[in-house]
Amino acid sequence: MSIEYLHVSDTSILTKLANSPGAFHLLDHARNFDYDVPKDSTQTLVSHLLALKSERLANLEICKGSLEYFTSQMLAEPHWLNDSLRYLPGDFRYHGSLFLTYGYDIGVAFGSSASLNCGHSSFSHPRELVYYAVHELHHVGFMSYQPPPRLSELKTCHDLLGLVEYSTQMEGMAVLAAYERRREERALDGDPDYVALQDEKRMQRDEEQYFADLNYLEQRGDAPADADAWAVISRMSSGERLWYRVGARMAQTIEGGSGRPRLIALIKEGPGAFLGEYQRITQKQVAGCH
Repeated sequence: MSIEYLHVSDTSILTKLANSPGAFHLLDHARNFDYDVPKDSTQTLVSHLLALKSERLANLEICKGSLEYFTSQMLAEPHWLNDSLRYLPGDFRYHGSLFLTYGYDIGVAFGSSASLNCGHSSFSHPRELVYYAVHELHHVGFMSYQPPPRLSELKTCHDLLGLVEYSTQMEGMAVLAAYERRREERALDGDPDYVALQDEKRMQRDEEQYFADLNYLEQRGDAPADADAWAVISRMSSGERLWYRVGARMAQTIEGGSGRPRLIALIKEGPGAFLGEYQRITQKQVAGCH
């Protein structure tokens, strides 16, 4: 319907979109993670996302290709869902939906559902939809055991430290969940996070920066979360994408050193146990070199 609306600007279509489950999913996500979009209603959110801006119109063709792939090949080979399940506890079951949306991030998860933005430039290669679906659906499973923090409630550096640790485990494991399929299909070079993971020197630098930022937040403790503290979150989530890349490196190390069952068990134990397991393995490796 988004494609139809962008062609004809029929307000009745906009109303249908605003009343759709996918719109309520995006609104719930925006409210929890405090996205810079209208958050008072699905109507204002959808109107904002479908505002006729040149870059969104330019992505219409990408969206059409995504829709065609999503409703044909992805449904015809649903075994990719096992890539997410392979890194989730055995008692987890999916009960939600995977929506194809327009204009909101690249892909998000909240509650029992996830979504992918059909017009995102990353999906100019439609196969990327599969890899991102694996990533976001892993989030759904992870969050069923470890609910995400509400960003508007984070007030101190200690609060931000918790967000970093949480996101390191959640994002790192989701990156790892899609790694094997990307490797088998020679698609590791199709996403910057996987390119970085193959560069050992770069990952060593990223890990040093990650722990420097982690220690900075830890040392500041209950001090108010100011601009410098939030700059850490920017580096972690968008700039250097440290909690994706270093988190995936940690997950790989834990899987290699303690086994996949232990890595999966850490989902229920939480972020502190995840980081502790990684540090235990790396300290043991360092001791073994002396």
